Amino acid sequence: METRALFWGLESLGITAFYLIGFAAIGAFFWGFASAIRKYLRGRPSPVPLDAVAGVKRMVADLLTHRTLRRRDPYAGAAHAAIFFGFAILFIGTSIITLEYDITKPLFGVTFWKGTFFKIFSLALDLAGLAVVAGLMMMMLRRGTFHLEKLDYQRSYAGEQELRPAARRWKAEDWIFLGALLVIILTGFVQEGLRHAMEQPSWGPWEPVGALLGALFSLASESTLHGVRAANWWFHGLAALTFIVALPWYKAKHIIAAMGSLASRDPLALRRLPKPEPEAAAVGVGKVSDFSWKDLLDLDACTKCGRCHEACPARAAGYPLSPRDFILDLRLHNDKARGRDLPGKSLIGDVIDPETLWSCRTCGACLEICPVGVEHPVKIVKMRRQLVETDNLDPLLRTMLNTIGTSGNSFGEQGRKRAAWTKELEFKVKDVRQEAAELLWFVGDQASFDPRNQKVSRTVARIFRAAKVDFGLLYEGEKTAGNDVRRIGEEGLFESLVEHNLEQMAKAKAFQRVVTTDPHSFNTLHNEYPDFGKVAPVIHYTELLCDLFESGALKVKNPLGLKVTFHDPCHLGRLNKRYDAPRRVLELIGCQLVEMPRNRDNSFCCGAGGGRIWIPDKPGTKKPSEMRVREAAALGQIDVFVTCCPKDLTMFEDARKTAGFEKDFVVEDIAELVAKAIELDAISLHDLPSLTEKITLAIAERVAAAVGDRLDKVLAGRMVPAVATIHTPLAEAAISPAATPAATPNAVVKALGWQVQSVKPADLPAYGVPIKNGVRILVPVKQIGKLGDDFSFSADQRSIPGEYFEYLLNEWDDTALEQALKTVEALGAGEVVVVTVGPENAEDTLRKALAKGAHRGVRVWDDSLVDADPIAIARLLAGVAEQEKPDLIFTGAQSGDHANAATGTALAKLLNLPRAALVVATEWDGGGAIKVTRELEGGLRHQVEIASPAVITMQTGANVPRYATMRMVKQAKDKPVATVAVAGDAVEYRAAQINKIFVPQATRATMIQGGADEVAAKVIAIIREKMGVKA
Repeated sequence: METRALFWGLESLGITAFYLIGFAAIGAFFWGFASAIRKYLRGRPSPVPLDAVAGVKRMVADLLTHRTLRRRDPYAGAAHAAIFFGFAILFIGTSIITLEYDITKPLFGVTFWKGTFFKIFSLALDLAGLAVVAGLMMMMLRRGTFHLEKLDYQRSYAGEQELRPAARRWKAEDWIFLGALLVIILTGFVQEGLRHAMEQPSWGPWEPVGALLGALFSLASESTLHGVRAANWWFHGLAALTFIVALPWYKAKHIIAAMGSLASRDPLALRRLPKPEPEAAAVGVGKVSDFSWKDLLDLDACTKCGRCHEACPARAAGYPLSPRDFILDLRLHNDKARGRDLPGKSLIGDVIDPETLWSCRTCGACLEICPVGVEHPVKIVKMRRQLVETDNLDPLLRTMLNTIGTSGNSFGEQGRKRAAWTKELEFKVKDVRQEAAELLWFVGDQASFDPRNQKVSRTVARIFRAAKVDFGLLYEGEKTAGNDVRRIGEEGLFESLVEHNLEQMAKAKAFQRVVTTDPHSFNTLHNEYPDFGKVAPVIHYTELLCDLFESGALKVKNPLGLKVTFHDPCHLGRLNKRYDAPRRVLELIGCQLVEMPRNRDNSFCCGAGGGRIWIPDKPGTKKPSEMRVREAAALGQIDVFVTCCPKDLTMFEDARKTAGFEKDFVVEDIAELVAKAIELDAISLHDLPSLTEKITLAIAERVAAAVGDRLDKVLAGRMVPAVATIHTPLAEAAISPAATPAATPNAVVKALGWQVQSVKPADLPAYGVPIKNGVRILVPVKQIGKLGDDFSFSADQRSIPGEYFEYLLNEWDDTALEQALKTVEALGAGEVVVVTVGPENAEDTLRKALAKGAHRGVRVWDDSLVDADPIAIARLLAGVAEQEKPDLIFTGAQSGDHANAATGTALAKLLNLPRAALVVATEWDGGGAIKVTRELEGGLRHQVEIASPAVITMQTGANVPRYATMRMVKQAKDKPVATVAVAGDAVEYRAAQINKIFVPQATRATMIQGGADEVAAKVIAIIREKMGVKA
């Protein structure tokens, strides 16, 4: 009967020894496996629900198809498939032998490893072994001779000149892994060949490799064969058991970890970022124990294949980020930490540099190509959340987040201007807050405020109207969708934007679907908003255009015949798999599409994602957008580089110019091509009435303005000027010029009938000031109003209604607050109290100051204070200071709205305290004197020491105010804010009041030309004419 002895040449002692060694090896394997499980379980719970059944199905499908391994590297995919499937068959064969030898035969007397089954079994294992050898040899050849950049561990992108010690170990580990597997397989074949040489089995052809080797080995003597066979048996067996022991520890662990990573991966990874834990003390990942168990599993699953390294646009552009090296550095750290925090080792800073995290574009290229389901960008965003929480931000990014938090858009424009682009349309676009529409068009920031993209938005609106699409906007009700805000890591601000937009949608009239021209908005509306509330189905406008063409609502009148290439936006294509609609539209309008080498899921990022559009490029780096247009230019003779994303249009139009391709092709949005194909520019009879009305109104306005100016001039020449007279004794008296110098201020005041009173701090009601515990610093802060271009005056022309303002914390006061916080932090104790004079909405400014670290707030108000001047405000602040009894008062040198620069000085005078103005640095040990450095004209600095308590007015630039996340602002609601209602003398005092505000009459500028003498003479003549100056 065809079979073979399993323990050839071993006595009972040898068999017992092998079993003991085998059980020890298996025990060591399970101990290592359990150790890894314990390490993973030290991570936080996964924030994403785990669908185990669906996950296992996806994992099995990926393993069987090798889909992710074959993509973009078929050679490596074929080699890995040979190794994987060959080993799988060998493992099954070993399991079958164990099943018979250790279970069915001793327990039930059943044997099946014989006869025909044995012959087929032997052939299958020989072929599987050959496949493994071939795969391993291919991998060794590739690693040793192909010199692939993705297999190089030297970080040249980060300026490294040689391999770091860890990289040398990784390189050695790779070769040891491949070599060990090859040795195990080859020694197995040698053992088979020796058996054939000694036994000459009749069924030899069923083991072709063994038969071939047996023919070669048969030349040796019987004793040699016997000795080598016995030694090789032990060598092969021990090598295999050693490999089993090593599985949970070194490179081989990816064999197990990868299956777990594939089974537990989030199918919406990066499309939908996980919410932070509501009860977490801090947001994001600042230490290794903050990672979820899935994150820790991913670190071990990485095979170091370098596919992500090769795909990353940040690394290609010269930024210090390689997704592979990012994961390897985390793994190296966690191999020591084992899921715990390592004392004295900071995860962000010592292990991962913040610049590495900010280099990421969150384009998902690494996530898409990873064969084992590692979610690199999700981990990066989690760590970014910690950077935002700790204010480790690029200054421009900090400013942008403040801008979005204040204005609701990334351009810093008033919400009222969001739909200003519609004013140039020939028709009125529906406001879905007022009337129902089939489609709600969520326009997004770039398409609403950027002039180039506004043109595209108008084109899209006209196309929709031509197709009779019933659509409307939220107008100023829309705020930025928050996709990039979330990927920066400002989760609290993102959630506040989501809450606002969902509330606006809920309050709007009925609509069936949401359409957007912005893939970034599409991604977050479609994938993330449903986690927070109900959202109508969301589509991208290219999908709608495709439907409109195929339904006949849009008809091609002018097939374009253009040779074009198309860029797949990361958030539309790779993340959401919307590849076909834009290509179908291009086909329908008669364009010849020439694909760039990197297209669809391999599209190369423009570089704008993840907030990078708001961060300037580092000197010495390349622009991903320029790299992309060069790829397009290499196609040769294309007419149009087509986009369907507002950010892409901006990035690639700039890149076309900076890369020198202005004459080679144009960059256009797909809607602009559609407009040409349907001849949208042609005026239809249907549009004539509205166009005529608009033209008539425009002419009428210009005629009225011209006639008004002429009438004003004519009437001015014929009217007698009226002179207003102050009816006082002084006004009626004739005061000669000679007498004027002799008049004293008191005499003038008396003659005018004015009354002089000394200004004192306002007497405020007590509000329960707590007992001092350490130093106390008082910081007056002001909520200033930012006024846009579009506004009107109140009926009495003494104010501008609040609806035209967007409110924010005065930047000089922000500097003063930061200085106060730094001072208390340096002393190690004390409190910072912020005070503002303002209505109820001014409490938002207080909350922001409290979020930054202030301990308490005080708000003073009465409605009659709406026109209070700086002296009146100073009286109220002095009243608060008299109750608080601070050791220091830090305030801004001026305000960003009125810029009077008087409040701080007046406050010091009222309190009779020493003062220092325009301060840029302070030194104070909590004692009776403070050293200050003042900024003088010409860049000079003046250092002086003054007694404390004192009033210090801070100049901007003295420090960098910290960023308060929206989460911190919400948490600050728990901090105490005392509201002080005032009346009587506290509010009646005014040093001045506003009688009227108006826009000055605009006049035309005159360009003065000529040499220096001629220009000077003309200027003197103008001065004489206008002001009567005699020279």
